[in-house]
Amino acid sequence: MNKYYVIPDIGNIDKYLELSKEHNLGFEYNDFFMPDLLDDERKLNEIINKYKLLNRKNDTLHGVFFDIVLDSSDSKIKNISYERVKSSLDIASKLNCKGVVFHTNYITWMKDDFYKNKWIKENKEAYLKLIEEYKDLEIYIENMFDLDPYLLGELVKEINHPRIGVCLDIAHASISKVDISEWFRVLGKYIKHIHINDNDKIVDSHSELGKGIIDYKNAYKYINSLANDVSILIEIKDYTKTVNSIRYLKEGAFDDIK
Repeated sequence: MNKYYVIPDIGNIDKYLELSKEHNLGFEYNDFFMPDLLDDERKLNEIINKYKLLNRKNDTLHGVFFDIVLDSSDSKIKNISYERVKSSLDIASKLNCKGVVFHTNYITWMKDDFYKNKWIKENKEAYLKLIEEYKDLEIYIENMFDLDPYLLGELVKEINHPRIGVCLDIAHASISKVDISEWFRVLGKYIKHIHINDNDKIVDSHSELGKGIIDYKNAYKYINSLANDVSILIEIKDYTKTVNSIRYLKEGAFDDIK
């Protein structure tokens, strides 16, 4: 049975706790990827402590992604990228999360083999080093605006670690020119986490489910055929749109969401 997650709002947490209880939902924390917050220790700890008071377990956290380049040729950029990624894992540990999402951040117009091979090698080295330090966490690598699933597939195949897998963002994949069936064919056995929302297949608008043109009836054929159950984030920040999206899933009988 797939487990569903939503994005909580710390300023409106009681409503999200009620929603979580009603539908057996996990949380995916989206508070902690903004650089300004990470550099404001007082405010950062205040938000962490508010979430810690909820005494939750097995939630997920969206890690840093702005300007993160783990394969940078500039050692200073590479090092600060690594430290930012560690900060996400540190916060996730404090909140008893089960896993953290990071973007590929691959420059899609770079076609040469040198760049591709360097990207795979240095991301692999970084994530394998991190996963050994954070033994109670999983890492999910998300397709951002990747043009196809092949490079991400190569990376997780090279990494080959049971606690590192793919976060398949259906909306991002739908903006690519590659059919969703191919994304699942290439990445299927590595998928541990999924993001869902809707769009017009042009702009990543994070619309509520059913308000765009993504064919979720088709997508769920592949989701439900995965060998293992996965965690699925309804990646929408607005409370009403999140509730509407849950209703859309229930009414469409896509999955056995409570």
